[in-house]
This record gives sequence, structure tokens and C-alpha cells, in this order.
Amino acid sequence: MKKDDIEKYLQMVGEELYRQGLTYEIVLLGGAVMLLEVGNRESTQDVDTFFLPDFTAIMKAAASVAEREGLPDGWLNSAAAGFTYSFKEEPPKKLWKKFPGLHVYTASLDYILVTKIMASRSRDQSDILALAQKLQVANRHVVLTLMRKYVSDEDMSEDVMETIEDMFTP
Repeated sequence: MKKDDIEKYLQMVGEELYRQGLTYEIVLLGGAVMLLEVGNRESTQDVDTFFLPDFTAIMKAAASVAEREGLPDGWLNSAAAGFTYSFKEEPPKKLWKKFPGLHVYTASLDYILVTKIMASRSRDQSDILALAQKLQVANRHVVLTLMRKYVSDEDMSEDVMETIEDMFTP
């Protein structure tokens, strides 16, 4: 999915909600933010989101858009939201687009960096490096300070610590 696709499909989700007299907010996470805010990639497979309070209404609207547009199930998903619950706070956000029925925010880049490091997946390494460069985060000390803003020391696994050690200078 490219930037224009994300915008088009989210606008369509908003239209579905608006027809029901609803307006909700979602926060984009993961690859969508990398594409829209960092620009280090051309596309993303799906759109990871964090949204409350009505999961059902948003998912029904997304399913309707998926059916109409031939999108895969789960093109708009909240799987990453479960991961954010282990953090000390919800993602800081900024408004990206406002559509009738749907206000779309992006999570802050420092928050996205922390989520990418916490996932400790090899496929996220290029995103981690792009985020670190954009945020001017160059060493382990700064990374750990940033991590502790959102995650307790107990929640930082050995894999997470190895990722930080491997990717950042002392």
C-alpha cells in the first residue's frame, strides 16, 4: 500500500463512520508512519493502528472498505495496539489528516523507534536506523533514555538489549 492508498482508504473508512453519525480517532503506528512521516520506504503491507473507544465500528467500516476495494482482511489492524498496552503511556500523537468521521493521527517518531526496538525483529533494522538518523539518536545512552520514557527496565528483554547494543555505539 502506498501513501495515496492509505489516505484514500482511511478517508473511505471515515465516510463509512460518518454515514452512521460517528466520528472516531485512530493513531497510525509501524510501517504506515515510516512511509508517511519518515519516507524511508515506498509502501507498507498493512496499516497498523491504535484506536479507542469503539473497535467494532472502525473494524466494520474497514471491512466494508476492504470488500468494496478488494483489500485483504486485516489491511487496517490493531494488532500493534495490544503491544502498546505494556508501555507506560499511550503513544504521543500529532494530527495527520482529518476526514469526516475519522481523525487520523501519527504516533510520535520517538515512540515508533521504541516500538521497533522492542519488537527486536531483523526486518525492522532499516526502520530503526532511519528513525535514529531522523531523531539524531546516535548512542546507546540516548536510546536507553528514550526507551525508559515509555518502557520499564523490567520489560526490556535480553533481545531488546542486544538490539540496542548491536545497533548503537556506546
